[in-house]
Amino acid sequence: MSLRQAPAAPGSHRSAALAGLRLLDLTRLLPGPYTTLILADLGAEVIKIERPGEGDPVRAIPPLLPGGIGARFAALNHNKKSLALELKAPAGREILFKLVEQADLIVEGFRPGVAQRLGIDYPAASSVNESIIYCSLSGFGQDGPYRDRVGHDINYVGIAGLLSLTGPDQPTIPGVPIADLAGGLFAALAILAALLKRGRTGQGEFIDLSLTDSALSLMILHTAELAATGQSPRPEAMVLTGGYACYNIYRTQDKKYLTVGALEPRFWTALCRALGREELIPEQLAPEQRQHELIGELQKIFAGKSQSEWLSYFQGLNLPVGPVNDLAAALDDPQIRHRQRVDRASRSVGLPFQLSGKPSAPAGRAPRLGQHSGEILKALGYSEASIRALAAQGIIGLQA
Repeated sequence: MSLRQAPAAPGSHRSAALAGLRLLDLTRLLPGPYTTLILADLGAEVIKIERPGEGDPVRAIPPLLPGGIGARFAALNHNKKSLALELKAPAGREILFKLVEQADLIVEGFRPGVAQRLGIDYPAASSVNESIIYCSLSGFGQDGPYRDRVGHDINYVGIAGLLSLTGPDQPTIPGVPIADLAGGLFAALAILAALLKRGRTGQGEFIDLSLTDSALSLMILHTAELAATGQSPRPEAMVLTGGYACYNIYRTQDKKYLTVGALEPRFWTALCRALGREELIPEQLAPEQRQHELIGELQKIFAGKSQSEWLSYFQGLNLPVGPVNDLAAALDDPQIRHRQRVDRASRSVGLPFQLSGKPSAPAGRAPRLGQHSGEILKALGYSEASIRALAAQGIIGLQA
């Protein structure tokens, strides 16, 4: 019995681009599981290694789905297998390294130094599999004065300068954990780059991924402004952050909102004409104080109709105007429904792109803790008796 995953069956909505790759997932919470979810949805076999009796803490965070599993855990861990394994025990590490011998990738999210203390860091892994690609995700990276600090997304975006731009009066926590999700995306990108390199050279790779660096990478336009002006950008002052009337959010009569993205002069011109305010056309890039006045003038206009009335009014005018949807409305939006990126039953979100063929959508449920422990150990050559003995010792966890 092989641990290698067969390519996706014909007609499956799961992408088979990475079929045949095996990934050992030593992460929990959000950044690491999001990284490995992307790779799982691309067809990689992901073995999620969790501590027996505990598992990923997100398993127990409400709201819970029928069966008692956390909805967030289910969303982040579909298409994965679960091996409950005690890595602090020598026998547990022995099992891990048997898996490492057959694996392509390892992703871990320990604080710097923890993997080394456990004896499962990159040097240890590469000593048994020199072609292994090993990705370490941490808040601040593997070196530097903040290396050993604890942190969460709010700390990372605060240090990176991003949080200073999120509110008009005081910093406001963004609606999504930006550093965590960006870190997961960048980690997946780095892993794919390492796989390409290994295909050419046969060499493994160590990836040091910092969530703070990931947040900072998203500040590319803001660092450009700082370089040009010598001044740190202020919230709601730049074109793309609400400082201009042509690119803003406006409240409608029914207390809903519209997005207006009339950046290009032709769109601003068309918008002003559609609103009967052609005299505003030359003022698109007016100074800051005038922009505040323009925003106020447009706000008065948009307050005169409901959101649906405005959307009907602008229909067919080729203008970048749209609604601010809540999540339920977003999932019911005709464009989103057409693209089939969301599983209608579970509301799980799939990959935002598709390769040749059918769209890639979530396929398969998140595993129960230890659901695949027996299967994985049997594939490594362990007998039923030895598996039961390991479970009795607390080295592995088996699904009850």
